[in-house]
Amino acid sequence: MKRKVIIITCLTIIILIGLIIGMPLFKEQIEIKKLEQEVVMVNNYLEEKETKEKLLISLEKEITSSKLNNLENHLELYLKDVIESVDILKDIKKNEKVLINELKNKENIKDYINYLKERNDKLNALQEQFDVLNNKEKDFDNEINDEQEITLYKEMISKIDLSNFSFDIFKMLDLISNNKEIANFLNDNKEKWQIEDETIVFLKRKKYDEYQKMQNNTLEYSLIVDKKAPKITASDISIYKGNKINLKDKVKCYDEVDDNTECKISGSYDTNKVGTYNIKITSTDKANNIASKTIKLNVKEKKVNKKPYYIEVIRNHNVVIVYGLDKNNEYTKIVKVFTCSVGINGKTPTGTFKTSDKASWGRLVGNVYGQYYTRITGNILFHSVPYFKKSKSDLEWEEYNKLGTAASKGCVRLAVKDVKWLYNNCQSGTIVKIYDGNIPNGVIKPSTIKISANSPNRGWDPTDPDKNNPWNK
Repeated sequence: MKRKVIIITCLTIIILIGLIIGMPLFKEQIEIKKLEQEVVMVNNYLEEKETKEKLLISLEKEITSSKLNNLENHLELYLKDVIESVDILKDIKKNEKVLINELKNKENIKDYINYLKERNDKLNALQEQFDVLNNKEKDFDNEINDEQEITLYKEMISKIDLSNFSFDIFKMLDLISNNKEIANFLNDNKEKWQIEDETIVFLKRKKYDEYQKMQNNTLEYSLIVDKKAPKITASDISIYKGNKINLKDKVKCYDEVDDNTECKISGSYDTNKVGTYNIKITSTDKANNIASKTIKLNVKEKKVNKKPYYIEVIRNHNVVIVYGLDKNNEYTKIVKVFTCSVGINGKTPTGTFKTSDKASWGRLVGNVYGQYYTRITGNILFHSVPYFKKSKSDLEWEEYNKLGTAASKGCVRLAVKDVKWLYNNCQSGTIVKIYDGNIPNGVIKPSTIKISANSPNRGWDPTDPDKNNPWNK
């Protein structure tokens, strides 16, 4: 009786598996829930006593009791493997909607990738298991010598077709591989897509194109609707006459969906001609949204690196005016005004010159000496009133009293304080213009000190800052 119960159990399992396998496993229209309902229905049916008795009578007609022992053991092992395989396949079945639901929370993607890896490993192991099951007949031939038992076993095992299982394993492996590829791609580009109505909506055209090229892609996807024109980054440009310019380096066109877009530049200009030119920039994205912007290209006179100061000597007034640079890099700011003595009888030349060498003492025409000279041109210098010898206490005081009138042999004489300022502040290369003209409005010619013949300090320039100067005591 015990064997009958076991045989009934085996047949019950055979019928159960037959029913399960006979269904179109893993077809899209069949859900796992429905499969589970079918299993419950079959189990309930087989629990009825009358059904079990009918199965028992049928079995006894086909198999003698002496053959049951070996057959029973082999069938139990065989069907145990098949049932376990069915359970694994039920667990692995995942459709595209499951993946979409996982993607709604982008932080779950890595967990989903790990899940797919685990399922993939189980499927590969399952495929190996089915390869073994399919070879059971050969193993059985080696273990059981009774031809009647072998014939009976083959007849019963033929009722279970494992080809459907193998086919669905390969199908599921492909699906998992595809989903892994999708999940990895989306995980690497989290900021470039979003889920809308169970559809992957890409925010960047480049990533949309890459996804489109992926094989076996069954998920719904689309590119975001692009209604915004590109953004143009550009501002007015100023260059100096004669300089070269590449306008494409000065502008940038960017689109939220297409990233960098082409900047088309139109408008004529001449960098060798001073003027203001209108330059138009346009950009069109792949959705045919157009943006445009107009900027100005200003071509200016080439900037000259000017010295800090510019000097004018108004010869007919014996006045020196020093100008500094204003905010427009022009010499309009009056910095200093000095009284001087130019050459008698027009011996100081007019014209525009550049200063050159300097010295704290220099020998002058007539075997005399001057302090703080700066060469204007040739033998024409800025220097102090002459000294009889190279000594600050040996000033030609009578010549000093001539400051403000023409008195030199061509050089421009100044008081020590004034000529020392020029020496210290005006670089070599400073422009000096000497001319006859009017003193500018608002400019007052400074008065000068007169040295008395009876003064004990008459050998010193009263403006000399030297600490030994008796005028300073």
